[in-house]
Amino acid sequence: MSNSNPNDTKLEQQRSESATAALESQTENNHTEDSEAAADRIADNLESAKEDK
Repeated sequence: MSNSNPNDTKLEQQRSESATAALESQTENNHTEDSEAAADRIADNLESAKEDK
């Protein structure tokens, strides 16, 4: 099978690049949220440890 329209390949490449960029953005946002949540848990644990003493 051959592409009858050579522009289809360019369109598919653009879609692929767009999807990759979206996934990278989503992953970075998730990482930031996870890091912030971890920092909050550490702060809570430190506060609890101080109260226990």
